[in-house]
Amino acid sequence: LVPLLDRAGQPALLFLRRAASLPDHAGQVAFPGGLREAGDANLAATALREAAEEVAVDPARIELCGPLARVSTLAKYSIQPFLSLWPAGDYGTASPAEVAQVFQVPLAWLADPAQSREVEIALPERRLRAPAWCWEDEIIWGATRRITLDLLQRLAAAGAAFGLE
Repeated sequence: LVPLLDRAGQPALLFLRRAASLPDHAGQVAFPGGLREAGDANLAATALREAAEEVAVDPARIELCGPLARVSTLAKYSIQPFLSLWPAGDYGTASPAEVAQVFQVPLAWLADPAQSREVEIALPERRLRAPAWCWEDEIIWGATRRITLDLLQRLAAAGAAFGLE
């Protein structure tokens, strides 16, 4: 789920940093989401359920806008992101075992090419260099960055000036 919300009068995205103790993607920045369970009616329902489990948010207050481009991870997961509108506010983790941190980044900052850099990422099996955004102490890279770029490109193509009109 790609949460778009108002942050001090400017559009922003909500990200989370996964707990360091998780077996997959430990300590990495992601959007709320996870694996589909048998009781989920569809992938959008999965995204809403996972958002409620990971971030302190009422799914009834989230407006689903639609799917973005599917993305694969280095670990061979396939992600179907959905753009969503969230009410303004400060959000915290609902599951400290899964989520270490919840934070928001302004769209205008993400859209600024000067903010993108190449960083070295230390994975359990290897090190690699990858394009990323470094927001405060957080590194947004990989599938999360590609999902964000897809959204930014769609908004730019639609003529968005990254303001909430």
